[in-house]
Amino acid sequence: MTASFGPEDAGCALPPLRSVEFPGGMGQAMVRVAPGASPVLLLHGWAITSDFNFCHVMGPLAERFGVIAMDLRGHGRGLPLTRTERFSITQCADDVAALLDAIELDRVVVCGYSLGGPVGLEFARRHRDRIAGLILQATAMSFDTPSDRISRVALKALRPLANRSRGIGRSLPLRYFNRVRNGHPLTAEWWPWLRGELVLCHPRVIVDAILDEYAFDFRPHVATIAGLPTVVVVTARDRAVSPCDQRLMATLLGAAVMEIDADHDVFLTDPDTYVDATVAAAERLRCDT
Repeated sequence: MTASFGPEDAGCALPPLRSVEFPGGMGQAMVRVAPGASPVLLLHGWAITSDFNFCHVMGPLAERFGVIAMDLRGHGRGLPLTRTERFSITQCADDVAALLDAIELDRVVVCGYSLGGPVGLEFARRHRDRIAGLILQATAMSFDTPSDRISRVALKALRPLANRSRGIGRSLPLRYFNRVRNGHPLTAEWWPWLRGELVLCHPRVIVDAILDEYAFDFRPHVATIAGLPTVVVVTARDRAVSPCDQRLMATLLGAAVMEIDADHDVFLTDPDTYVDATVAAAERLRCDT
């Protein structure tokens, strides 16, 4: 098995990659697009890529809906960040709107996992007319638990090192996900490819992204998306994002709730459960919109 081994080699059907020219001279990015009705746009979690986060679910979704999967700015195959730019959730939200302009879509259902949740919320706030519904998975409106505060201090101290060394910071996602590499047979089989996806982000972006996530707080803006059909998928054993905070977000948004008995890495360790929940949430929003 070689380092070039990818999901397609294992029979995992992904929508084709397209080179998309973003408007206004923003640049180019590679985006997966499957045409279809009621399109769902997928926003991945911290320090990973859409292929890594959604490899199991893109195919089943594409059987029922249009699917768009983009990497966030500075991640994977997404729009680049210059050396002087810092990762910004707000900028990523505007990138989503620019992508819709580029591929000529008016409105989408947005599915945001972990870091993708704040990007989806901010997109809904800033571009309310472009979103038909919102699926929020393993995420929250704010990230300020005691462990978050400790991590924030440590990462701020780490940032200067991450900016100088590609080894510092890049190891964080590898350490987190390496422990689940054998959590599911396909995950183990695909690990040479999955591991390659984890090292596509510069360490500086990895650190800046989680620091921006720690600074994020959507609670003052809840009223701006009142009435938006929303489903919150709570990962009830999540050790990265407090399930209590996930449930609070659902309450504040008046969202439908689906709970799955899983940790933050469910998309790798129990993909059947994750796929079922995601497809069911998208079907629920198709009915609501």
